[in-house]
Amino acid sequence: MMKVQKKPNTALFPVPVVLVTSADQAGKANIVTIAWAGTVCSEPPMLSISVRPSRHSHQLITASGEFVVNVPGADLVKATDYCGMVSGRDVDKFATTGLTAIPASLVKVPLIKECPLNLECVVKQTLKLGVHDMFVAEIVAVHQSQSALNEKGRFDVHKARPFVYNGAGEYWSVTELLACFGFAKDQF
Repeated sequence: MMKVQKKPNTALFPVPVVLVTSADQAGKANIVTIAWAGTVCSEPPMLSISVRPSRHSHQLITASGEFVVNVPGADLVKATDYCGMVSGRDVDKFATTGLTAIPASLVKVPLIKECPLNLECVVKQTLKLGVHDMFVAEIVAVHQSQSALNEKGRFDVHKARPFVYNGAGEYWSVTELLACFGFAKDQF
């Protein structure tokens, strides 16, 4: 098989699409769409998001040290795309999209009610990387919509319908189960 070498770029795909909420000192909330997000530690549970310093959300997260990662379902793809295209400096994204801000349990930043999964986060470290700064944060609370749970109370991807970004400007569904972790152990 022939390989074609390309210049270095962000070719790791797909990546999760999340809506990150943050708030100013007065409690005015903002939403930003982030594709640079991922798990970085299991104990304590931690994740990272990367945000350009010029973004309004960067300033809010830096000032408060808190944010919420809200995982949207496919029914929110339009609102998700919109939240990544306009600035919270100019637009109240909750009012414009009709998304509902609800109180978090441990941080002062709101959850998005319509998202089936919400992760409350407290920043532990900020790394300056280049055009993005990475906020490494501890997940201090997790909220799952009852409508996204199966009969055993586990998070059901088919019900939640999360989606990913493929790096070529496209959002894709992730609902096809291929296998379960550990299935190949005795296959080789």
